[in-house]
Amino acid sequence: MIKKCHKQDEFVARIEGALNVRMGRVTCKIVDGDGMAEVMSKAGWSKNQARGVVGFQVDDEVYVLDSAPWTVLHELVHRAGINADRMSRWVAEGLTEAIACELKRSSDEHKATYPQEVKWVRETLLPRLGMSAVELGRRLANAPNPARVLAELMAAAKPGTDVSALEYQLRPQAGGKPSFNRTYVTRLGGSGVDRAPSEGIGWLLMVAGVLLVGPSFLRRL
Repeated sequence: MIKKCHKQDEFVARIEGALNVRMGRVTCKIVDGDGMAEVMSKAGWSKNQARGVVGFQVDDEVYVLDSAPWTVLHELVHRAGINADRMSRWVAEGLTEAIACELKRSSDEHKATYPQEVKWVRETLLPRLGMSAVELGRRLANAPNPARVLAELMAAAKPGTDVSALEYQLRPQAGGKPSFNRTYVTRLGGSGVDRAPSEGIGWLLMVAGVLLVGPSFLRRL
């Protein structure tokens, strides 16, 4: 049931070079549906929550559904430090997707997910910071406190922002509840997330509003 993941070594080398990180020994396991449910149940998820999941990252381990090799690059970017254990799930998923898009070299390496999150990252966050996804990923992956670093970057782009309050909005998820990726999307009608926030809205209100809406359900871990 377990073998090396699709282009695993190639992806690790590419991510390490792009983000200037050292990922150490990477454990990426291919599992079937029952195997995914089993590993997720050990991490505290129910069988219903495991249904449809194609990728799961918990601690230093990555699990990929056997029918979804295209999720490996996304999962390994999470493994490199861009994940919801270190920063807001919304930012982590959107930035991971944006980084994967910048790093992919062929169609078998990535399929787009998290449309709302990545739209916000690409159209609002990155332009305001004047950075590419890889550039921001490099800063955050190497930071002991990525939420603080991102808050400071955003505050520099919007003087007068309360950095501590913004850092709180960008805080990581509660311990023991890793993010995961589903193969379907639940769109939040009327949320306004698909619309770029007005330039007149402050960083703090903008991020708070986005996080209150919550992530889409097309998720990876």
